[in-house]
Amino acid sequence: MNYQLLIWDCDGCLIDSEWIGCQVEAEGFTKAGYPITTQEMVARFCGVSSQEVFDQIEAETGRDIRHHEALTNQEEDLKKAFEQHLQPIKGIYDALSELDKLFPDLKMCIASGSSIRRLEHTLKLTGLYDRFEGRFFSAETVAKGKPAPDVFLKAATEVDVAPQHCIVIEDSHLGLIAAQAAGMDAIGFTGASHGGEILHSRLEQQKSLAIFNDMNELPDLLQKLNLLRTEA
Repeated sequence: MNYQLLIWDCDGCLIDSEWIGCQVEAEGFTKAGYPITTQEMVARFCGVSSQEVFDQIEAETGRDIRHHEALTNQEEDLKKAFEQHLQPIKGIYDALSELDKLFPDLKMCIASGSSIRRLEHTLKLTGLYDRFEGRFFSAETVAKGKPAPDVFLKAATEVDVAPQHCIVIEDSHLGLIAAQAAGMDAIGFTGASHGGEILHSRLEQQKSLAIFNDMNELPDLLQKLNLLRTEA
C-alpha cells in the first residue's frame, strides 16, 4: 500500500526558521537567568513545543521562567526576526509541485511544535499558507508535544488516514521519536541552515528510513520508499 498522507514538520523542513527562532529564544532565556547558546538551543530543543521547553527548564532548575520580563515579549521579537530574515527551505516549491505530479492522491498536512499563531504568520511570510490552510496542527492543541506522538496522531485523525499509511518529514531527533511512537514511517531532513554533521548524527541514531539534505531529492526518495512498501 502506498503512502496516503505526508506529514511535514514545519520549522526546518518547510521554512528555514529554526536557527532564527533558537537565536531569539536563546537571548531571552539567557536574560531570564538560564544561560544557553543558539547552538545549544538547536541541539536540545529543536522541534520541541514551548510548553515542553519551559517544563524541562523548570524540572532542571526548579524555576518557572516563562513569565520573566525578558520572555514576555518573545513572541513579538520572533515575529520581527522572521519578517526580516525568514525564507522557505530552498527547493521546497519545486519539490511540492513534483510531488503533486507524481502522487496526485497523496494528502499533505503539517504537525508542528509551534503555536497556531506562529504557524499562520510564518506560512504566510513564505507563501505556503494557502497550500496548507486548514491542514496544519499544533502541539499546543494536544496533551503533550514532541517527542510524544500526540500531534502526529491528531493530524492523522483530522485528515482521516491511519498511522501506518503516513510518512513524516522531520529535522529533529525528537520529532523522529514522536513519529515512530505514532506508528508512522519517518525520514530526516538536514538541509536547513541549522543542519550539519551533528544533526545528521542525531537523526541517524533514530533509525529513520532515510536522511536527505536537498529538498529536490524528496520526490525520487518518496518514489523509492513507496516501491519498497509495495514489494514488502
